[in-house]
Amino acid sequence: MIELNRLNKYYKVGKQKFHALKDIDLTVGDGEMVAVVGKSGAGKTTLLNILGLVDTWDSGSYTLDGTDVKSLSDRSLAKMRNEKIGFVLQDFALIEDQTVLFNVSLPLLLGNKVRFVEVKPKAISALEKVGLLDQRNKKVGQLSGGQKQRVAIARAMINEPSLILADEPTGALDTGTGLEIMELLRQRNESGTTVIIITHDEAISESCGRIVRIGDGMLE
Repeated sequence: MIELNRLNKYYKVGKQKFHALKDIDLTVGDGEMVAVVGKSGAGKTTLLNILGLVDTWDSGSYTLDGTDVKSLSDRSLAKMRNEKIGFVLQDFALIEDQTVLFNVSLPLLLGNKVRFVEVKPKAISALEKVGLLDQRNKKVGQLSGGQKQRVAIARAMINEPSLILADEPTGALDTGTGLEIMELLRQRNESGTTVIIITHDEAISESCGRIVRIGDGMLE
């Protein structure tokens, strides 16, 4: 599924270069559920952004589903990101003044994987799976934090991606709601989706099949 080989990432800070990721070697198999654990500033989110094809790197290689990502055009990267990867973020990344149904439909509306007439039925099906069908016509801004994260999960899985990337998906939620969100992610994993969760919460990481620790930009 995923193979990183001696991957390095630098950021320019003034006249200096900050070495954010250092010779990262990581393999994640199909259907794994992996937690990436580390303190703030350890490199977790930088790694997630590269895995999600929203950031580049400076050296090393990244292979996703047998494809050398570096060889892809921007258009091909966008297509792969839309069709193969679902994102669940701590701040939800939803459009607050649009309806739940619109937010969940967005990946399909932006891609060309399905016909337009199929979009609404697929969005309704995704909302049923996260228990939010009755909220479909509400504006996202009217929802609780837990409901927003359920919308984000429905949106992440509507394209039936092979990979879901979750960045602190329970960080803005109370403990009980966080456990409900983790159960939804586990259900997706049990259906065959590879799930990678970025977290600093040991309890969340222990519910995953494998824990990878990162510190100072290096895997430990």
